[in-house]
Amino acid sequence: MTRTEALELLNCKKLYQLAEKLELTTSAIAQWGDEEDIPDYREYEIRELAAGRVPKRLQKSKQNLVHVNN
Repeated sequence: MTRTEALELLNCKKLYQLAEKLELTTSAIAQWGDEEDIPDYREYEIRELAAGRVPKRLQKSKQNLVHVNN
């Protein structure tokens, strides 16, 4: 999957939107070339999000926020 395909799959028009959904920095997303393959583990996360599921890494991140806020 390329960065362009990832943007389309998650209905993102800008890199920062994709970065927010993956909880990454925009500069991390920008390092992926437009038509180069993105890392396999990020493709997995993107496909999970597109299917309406939350990838494990993002589940853990959200759980940690709950603990901090309580």
